[in-house]
Amino acid sequence: MQKLYIIGNSHMDPVWLWNLREGRSAWLNTCRSVVRMMEKYPQLKFSRSSSACYRWIEESDPALFRKIVKLVDAGRWEIIGGWVVQSDTIITPAETLLRQAEHGQRYFREKFGKIARIAYSADAFGQNCGLPKLLNASGFDRYVWMRPSRLEKDMPEVFRWQGDDGVSCVTSFRIQESYRTLQWQTPEDLDSHIQKVLVAGHDPQTLFFGIGDHGGGIYEQELKCLLALSDKYELVFSTLGEYFDLIEKQALPVVSGEHTHHAPGCYSAVSEIKSNMSRAEKQLFKAEKILLESGMPGREKIYDAWEELLFNCFHDVYPGTSIKKVMTGEVRDICGYASKIAGDILEMQLSRYGATAKSDFLTEGGVLVWNPLPLPVKGVVEFDTFPDPNRTGQWFDVLTDEKGNDIALQWCRGVSKFGPGYGWGQATAVVELPPSGMKILAYGRRGRADEGIGFARQKELLEKISFPVLDDPYDTWAHRATSLGETVGLAELQEVIEYENGPVASCLRAVYRHDGSVFRADIWAYKDIDELKIVVHGRWLAEEQDLKLQLSAAVSDGKVISGQAGAVIEREADMCEQPFIDWCAVAGQGGYSGFLSASLHSYDNAGSAGKLRITLLRPVYYAEHVPHKASGEEGMADWGDFRCELWFASGKTEEIYREMPRRARERLWSVEHFEVTQAADGSGFQRDIWQIEPAEVVVTAQYINSDNKREFHLINPQNSAVSAEICKNGETLWQDVLQPQELRVIKL
Repeated sequence: MQKLYIIGNSHMDPVWLWNLREGRSAWLNTCRSVVRMMEKYPQLKFSRSSSACYRWIEESDPALFRKIVKLVDAGRWEIIGGWVVQSDTIITPAETLLRQAEHGQRYFREKFGKIARIAYSADAFGQNCGLPKLLNASGFDRYVWMRPSRLEKDMPEVFRWQGDDGVSCVTSFRIQESYRTLQWQTPEDLDSHIQKVLVAGHDPQTLFFGIGDHGGGIYEQELKCLLALSDKYELVFSTLGEYFDLIEKQALPVVSGEHTHHAPGCYSAVSEIKSNMSRAEKQLFKAEKILLESGMPGREKIYDAWEELLFNCFHDVYPGTSIKKVMTGEVRDICGYASKIAGDILEMQLSRYGATAKSDFLTEGGVLVWNPLPLPVKGVVEFDTFPDPNRTGQWFDVLTDEKGNDIALQWCRGVSKFGPGYGWGQATAVVELPPSGMKILAYGRRGRADEGIGFARQKELLEKISFPVLDDPYDTWAHRATSLGETVGLAELQEVIEYENGPVASCLRAVYRHDGSVFRADIWAYKDIDELKIVVHGRWLAEEQDLKLQLSAAVSDGKVISGQAGAVIEREADMCEQPFIDWCAVAGQGGYSGFLSASLHSYDNAGSAGKLRITLLRPVYYAEHVPHKASGEEGMADWGDFRCELWFASGKTEEIYREMPRRARERLWSVEHFEVTQAADGSGFQRDIWQIEPAEVVVTAQYINSDNKREFHLINPQNSAVSAEICKNGETLWQDVLQPQELRVIKL
């Protein structure tokens, strides 16, 4: 008789069609119910993920938490999924997924004396190709997931999933039917379901037993029916760990690559959350870096801010598939909280540097500029301020360092045309900074009359881009779709305006119209910077019609190569909507051309190797789910005023693996600034300078971990090995070879 392993669980979304208060109530009440059932039925076992759930129970019902600890010690309650929440695994960056495990596993180790071996994100909408090495780096060697389903992608149910580095591997178990007991009315229905599971699935097979999505635990009536069927079937109440112990003894097939196309609309739904998350993530990493350099206090605040922000990686938050009051309320508040904590720390540390660094050469003030990256950058510095604060009648036109070297300074139009009385504008400069570099630059006047850099590069790009409009008939997830819809036309180019032109920057503005929608594409060029910045902004009033930015590249035989979470992936030209993180490019014999963006995550190429179409806007109703048509009361995201920012980059195809990750870091991790006045001679200025060599190695995180060690996450994005080293103030602290696509976690 074939055995059926019963996995007791209850899938509980903390937010989705309900807010966090209701979700926390479900966490608490469900786990109370399960504990009561386990006390009554000693054969019952239960598996539960997400440290955020356990933390809430510990803080709100300590007595219940103590019972759970005893059940864990007895081997009946299994802690799995050592992340804070069941995270999105498609568009969440590598460093954030690693931080999920840093926080989740730390909590489990402190409260239960163990970490989770089994990673668990059953309801995430796809799995990226770099996930196995991220899981291995966090202590996981087993992974449970469900999407895409067996109907969406033909592949084994149980297999060894090999990472893109060719070395990392996790035993992967894709849930066959559902993470919960499917609806049934009679014992005969349950019997029929068990027969279906046994026939269709892997031997030995599991039945996930429990209620979701809003909790509910385990129904006693259902359990009694299941126990009655034990006369007919050999049912084994099991943990997932016990099941993995069995299947790992088998000769399992090896599978590599990504697992996607369950919900392609999620990559571009509700752009506000993606933009807010990107900003908050980068601010927190910068704040950690500046604390690491300065040795000043503040780590506890950063840790708390991360704990809150990691909640927003939940698989119905980051992809934009929760109701409006969640997305525009709690989720937005969490991003704001994390950004505020990080911003305060950044500004405090920059202010301290400004007060102690050498600044006695300033006569009318200046600006401190800091490079948060451990690689050299040419950083664009832009901020609104006074061009002539002392009313001399002549605006500043240079920034000068302490050695008297000048950097051109240009004044562009400020965010507001109105200024406080005597001149106002956007100070714009390009500053070269060494790894972790910091400079104080004085405002100065030289009476320069430098020529503008002109518009030649922007006009060349303008000929290659257009804005297709798609009819999008799908729900928020784009269930049952591979692409987002049919192209119905192009937005009409109305006029081209030479908007700004100076010695540092120039802006060519193209104005477009589609029906009642009007938007502008501002293409910015900067002195000595190869990439072009594109800012698309305006008002979009076309419901259920998507706006894309299309690049027509001189490539006829190419592929699309893009960044993933800790990986780089090549895809053939097809009609599918595809995810990316930070960058994507069309590459072939004619070179590569593509885009860098921190908050856009979706592209297609309409089946042509020479096209790349970035999804800018996808107006959708919040949490519209087929077959339930939206009524309109749900509210619509990405409809009305909008702003999208990305960069255009091009180069030689053979250099794309090395160049595009570096370009993404240099352009998307902007330099920080802080205005200063004459303060000190620099005698009290001390900080650590951290540098990673070579510059092509991606440093996804630098921070002091829970073991009070400096931790570095290094990724080699190239297809060849590189010798890498970590230096502090010029002294080499670690050196080794990183293999192709390798992720390495270094603790010093």
